Amino acid sequence: MNLQFDTTRVNPRERAGFWREVVCSVYVPMNAEPLLRQAFHARMDVRAARGRVYSAVDAGPQRVSRDAAQIARDDARDIYTFMVQRAGTCGVEQAGANALLLPGDMLLFDNSRPYRLLFEQPFRQTVIQVPRACFGTMARDLERRLAKRLAPSGGFGRLLAGFVRSLDEALPDVDDSEAAVLVDELFHLLAAHSAATRTSDQGGAALQRALVERAQRYACGRLADPELSLAAIAHAQRVSARTLQRAFASHGSGVMRWLRDERLARCAAALADPALATRGIADIAIANGLRDVAAFCRSFKARYGRTPSGWRGSSRRHD
Repeated sequence: MNLQFDTTRVNPRERAGFWREVVCSVYVPMNAEPLLRQAFHARMDVRAARGRVYSAVDAGPQRVSRDAAQIARDDARDIYTFMVQRAGTCGVEQAGANALLLPGDMLLFDNSRPYRLLFEQPFRQTVIQVPRACFGTMARDLERRLAKRLAPSGGFGRLLAGFVRSLDEALPDVDDSEAAVLVDELFHLLAAHSAATRTSDQGGAALQRALVERAQRYACGRLADPELSLAAIAHAQRVSARTLQRAFASHGSGVMRWLRDERLARCAAALADPALATRGIADIAIANGLRDVAAFCRSFKARYGRTPSGWRGSSRRHD
C-alpha cells in the first residue's frame, strides 16, 4: 500500500495537528511539536507491506518524543525503527544513550522504550519500521545497537548504506511479500553485525569517550579565546577535525555546539555569582570568548529562557 501526506494541502494553522495525526497513525502514538509553527511544512511518502513500513520524510524543525504512558496504552505495537539521515541533523536520546545524526548516518531505536528526537533544522529521513516479533532471539543482538549512530563510512556502514539505497530502488517494483522479506533483511544484517562486533564496539566507544574528554579539557582551558575553532581543538588532540566531530556526535553533540553551551554555562554561573554583581554583562561574555554581545544575549535567552540581565536579577532574588 502506498500513501502520501503533505501539509501544503492543509490550512497553516492546522498543520501541526495534522502532522501529529499522520505520524501517530503511520508509526506509533507519539508527541510531535514543530519548532516554527508559522512556517511549518512536512511531507511523508509511505510504502506499507505486511506490517512493515518504509517511509521518506521531508519536514521542518520539530521535537518528537514517546513517553511511558503512550507506550503503556500501545503495547501491541512493539516495533523497531531504523532511520537514515538524508539532510539536516537529528539528536536522539533513548535508554541512557545519546547520538547526533549527521547526513548519511543511520540509527536503530525501539518504540517500546521512551525516546526523544530533536530536529533543529529542516530535515529529510528514511524511516523503516518492523515488528519485533519478526526477529525472535535475534532481537537480543538488535538491542545492543539501540541509539548508537552508525556512520556510512567503514566497511559495514558502506554495506548497510548501499543496501538501503538498493532497497529504495527495488521497493516500487516488488509485491508486498517480497518487500517484507527485503525490509527484514536490513534488520538481519544489523543483528548479525552486532553479534560479531560486540567486543570491538565496546573498545571503540571507550576510545571515543577518552578523545572527547581530552578535547573538552583542552577547550575549557581556552574558553576566553574567541578564535578557538574545531580545527585548533582537533590539531591539539592530533586527530582530524572529522574524527573529533564524529567522537562528539557519538555523545549527542557537535564540537562547536558543545563549546557554545559550555561558554553560556560559564556566563550563567558568573551572572549568578554575588561577587561579580558589579561586572558588566558584556565583560562576562567577552571573558568567556563571546565577543558578539548581541548574539550572546539571544543565545543565552534561547538556552535559559531569560535574558542575561533577567537571569542575574532572578539569581539575586533567590539569594
